[in-house]
Amino acid sequence: MTDILDYPIQALTEYVRYPSVSADSNFSAGVAGAREFATARLQELGFSVETIETPIHPVLLGTRGDPSWPKLVIYGHYDVQPPDPLDLWTTDPFDATEREGRLFGRGAADNKGPQIVHMVALHRALKQNPDLPLHITYLIEGEEEIGSPSFRPFLEDRKEQLMGDMLLVSDTGSPGPDQLVITTGLRGLTALEVKFIGPKQDLHSGVHGGALLNPLQSLVQICSSLHDESGRVAVPGFYDEVVDPQEWEKGELSKLPINEDEYKNFLGVPSLSPPPGYSALEAIRFCPTLEFNGLGGGYQGEGSKTVIPSEAFAKITCRLVPNQKSYDIAEKVRKALESACPASIRVEVELKGGGDPYVVIPPGKPGSSGEETALMKKAFSLIEDCVDQQFGNRPIYLREGGSIPIIRDLQEVAGLEALMLGLFTNEDNLHAPNESFNLQIMERAIGAFKNFFVRLGDEKK
Repeated sequence: MTDILDYPIQALTEYVRYPSVSADSNFSAGVAGAREFATARLQELGFSVETIETPIHPVLLGTRGDPSWPKLVIYGHYDVQPPDPLDLWTTDPFDATEREGRLFGRGAADNKGPQIVHMVALHRALKQNPDLPLHITYLIEGEEEIGSPSFRPFLEDRKEQLMGDMLLVSDTGSPGPDQLVITTGLRGLTALEVKFIGPKQDLHSGVHGGALLNPLQSLVQICSSLHDESGRVAVPGFYDEVVDPQEWEKGELSKLPINEDEYKNFLGVPSLSPPPGYSALEAIRFCPTLEFNGLGGGYQGEGSKTVIPSEAFAKITCRLVPNQKSYDIAEKVRKALESACPASIRVEVELKGGGDPYVVIPPGKPGSSGEETALMKKAFSLIEDCVDQQFGNRPIYLREGGSIPIIRDLQEVAGLEALMLGLFTNEDNLHAPNESFNLQIMERAIGAFKNFFVRLGDEKK
């Protein structure tokens, strides 16, 4: 019987065709299909797979190998973002299409493509050495794109099965097909939803305008007060716990194959606006932020409807850096909103989740703990060489601006430190229309990880 992992592009094409949108219950069949696809691939690799139910979408827990062997945990997620807006896709988001050296489809880069890379690489490694002396635990969840609400309870319940020597993740980015990045840090996240509530119902703006404060006006005024004129967050105490990066981390930025003008052009903006004292490329890695992800209220349809809305809303997220705490920052933002709110407006703030920042200093770098496991030390040494052989450049070490809260959860609960090798690029359009995965990166990365797995399990090296 033909093993689909012998054909990586075909495998990814099939995986993408399952519309596994975790945020929308209308896609439940697609979520189940993607989960079954991943289960089948793990079983073909010789894993014993357990499907662990959660309140929303189950977690897959696969294991292979002798428990006495060095323990490697590999993480991925089978869920994807909603495909909207559909009219901006060139092709059907769930009918994976290959063109111009890329495979287009929702989830192709985030995170189904990197999963296929790991699986195919392990498939090839096991062909070379069927008795590869690594105990591997595969952890694939279905709620990453909705903030992994079931993941921490799952970890607490199964932590004994997950404790190991290191964690391998490829859910981070790199600047281009010839230069990969080992991610050494992820910003934390706190998410808030805010309501500004005025009259008991929408009011006629002619009959009542001038008699009361418009909630939309309050929203705009209060939200604008959360930043100063320089762009720094003006929430009291917001920066109190911030720890500056190591000097060697700043030095790694000089190795990026992109400058600020190129970055500006890629974004399609006339200028960049980093906070004082930082370049834009430093800011997205080392600085905390407060962003408005959505604002609204009142009539949104065609034409005019002359009302004073009864309420308005804002969706806010903060990206956090060491040593900021998600809950602490949420409380500081809540207090700032409440203190700025006028007496005639009632404000309601709801915490919608988050996670603390994560930083791993590679073994041997200034600031490293020196307490890394033997497997972790070996892995960092090997991955540089394996990437160099396939990509023609050694990876560079950079923090990333995004957040993967579960990485911090795995560290806290199971004691796992992560090696994160980024396999997607800005051009892959994560979370946006026409998401794609670079097939050149895919094949090179398969080669790099195949050699990595073989050498990681080689007791002689």
